[in-house]
Amino acid sequence: MLRSATASLRASLRAPQPALAAARAPPQAFLAARRAYSAQPAATPETQEPQAAADASAAQGAQPAADATKATDELQKALEEQKKLVAEFKDARLRTLADFENLQKRSVVEKQQAKDFALQSFAKDLISEIDVLHLALKSIPAERVTEAANADLTGLYEGVKLLKRGIEKVLERHGVVAFDPTGEPFDPNRHEALYQAPVPGKEPGSVLECQEIGYMIKERLLRPAKVGVVLSQE
Repeated sequence: MLRSATASLRASLRAPQPALAAARAPPQAFLAARRAYSAQPAATPETQEPQAAADASAAQGAQPAADATKATDELQKALEEQKKLVAEFKDARLRTLADFENLQKRSVVEKQQAKDFALQSFAKDLISEIDVLHLALKSIPAERVTEAANADLTGLYEGVKLLKRGIEKVLERHGVVAFDPTGEPFDPNRHEALYQAPVPGKEPGSVLECQEIGYMIKERLLRPAKVGVVLSQE
């Protein structure tokens, strides 16, 4: 009996164990991964250096491109600012030229106005003297001037008349012209009515007589004529 038990133990030890066989056999997934890894070429310094050089070259190429784009944007911005400044300078230049032209025109007008004002003041002073000479001539009866016995008076009369006419010519050269509206329709813009009187045979509203001659200076009224006006008899 002891011998049969010993024989059975030996037979069991010699027979292959399923668990041990399973442990010794590698799994299929492990075998497949091992084959794939074995199929890849081994990394060597010869294969690693070109890849590193390519990566470095790509990085170096990207940096100049970014710098160029930034520089282009800055130049474009500076160009736009310069265009804006040029437009502002052009506008300022046109405004300055317009202001200068207006100043020139205004200076010409003001200069002419100052000249006209000075001439107007001077003309009024001369007109006052002409009025005195005119009254002096009116004070001498016409028949006495023509009398042969009054040769001295006639000479004086003609001298005053020439003096008066000489002053009037001086004024005319500067645009000052005398006007006598006797017989013309009354114009309130050019005449000053001293009185109104009904006169048979005269047109109502017309100037009967001119007691003080009026004057125009360059188509502007310098002094209105002082007149008497015919009044309607109705």
